[in-house]
Amino acid sequence: MTDVIKAVIDAINKAESIVLSSHISPEGDAIGSVLGLALSLKKMGKKVSVINSDPVPEFLSFLPGKDMIALSGRLGAAHDLWIVLDCEPARTGMKDYDNPPVGKVVNIDHHITNPRTADICWVDPEAAAAGEMVYDLLVAMDAPVDKDIATNLYTSIFTDTGSFRYSNTDEESLVKAGRLLSYGVNTWEISEHVYETKSYPRMKLLGLVLSGLERSGDGRLAWVSVYEKYYAETGTSAEDTDGFINYPRAVKDVEVALLFRETGDGRIKVSFRSKGRVNVSSLAESLGGGGHPNAAGATLTGAMEEVRGIVVQKVSALIDKALSGAA
Repeated sequence: MTDVIKAVIDAINKAESIVLSSHISPEGDAIGSVLGLALSLKKMGKKVSVINSDPVPEFLSFLPGKDMIALSGRLGAAHDLWIVLDCEPARTGMKDYDNPPVGKVVNIDHHITNPRTADICWVDPEAAAAGEMVYDLLVAMDAPVDKDIATNLYTSIFTDTGSFRYSNTDEESLVKAGRLLSYGVNTWEISEHVYETKSYPRMKLLGLVLSGLERSGDGRLAWVSVYEKYYAETGTSAEDTDGFINYPRAVKDVEVALLFRETGDGRIKVSFRSKGRVNVSSLAESLGGGGHPNAAGATLTGAMEEVRGIVVQKVSALIDKALSGAA
């Protein structure tokens, strides 16, 4: 057991009231890791709250404990401990993140670009998902694990590895996922909800987005754009775009895929996905974002065409530099 894990356990043991949060626009790892830890802490007799700034996506609404999540832009009431998972505190969207009404802040994250600003920072870029780190924590604490907890943590690992297809899938992630199955996790149910339960409006939105699929002249970069007007036309929302970036990423010969999404407040959210030969995390960080070498994001101010032009140019240059020596 490492010193930082011991410090996290000590902070949890000393706290009576604990609040947990994850990042804006949450996905499987964010929700799964938060709920998996929250349910276990509750079984330990802790007073537990979960506060996120954005709702649980519809495709994750099957996860046990989702009703524990309250929506707010502030932590509000005082707590002994705030645990932030799968992101840095600033990405939770909490307006009081820099001066939270808590005794201590613990940050559990696997993003290499995490700035490590919390009181206790456990950042492990080698972990496939934050849920994998939560699993390690629960084992180290000898904390309760049951089917509901295991379902959340398995979903966390399953989604952040792209159903064990991405390059972050390794022996550790597979072994831990296998151990979680021993608690009775229904893998088909999870797979069906995550990948095979899409609403008709979402599919209409996908059609609109893919009709605007573009790629660079050399075919190594592809991107799609999501405009606010698309939601009104299809009866959808931003959460329905989850996973859309995988379509340009799947185009033959593409090294990096981009998704540009209008946020409705004069900003553009940009998602980056690499197939492995191009590190996109440093570029995302230079644009005010962050993430992993193969999956990152940033939010820029400006019109769609302006932002798209700037980012496409920068990513094209990054691809050229990264592959200049490859033959």
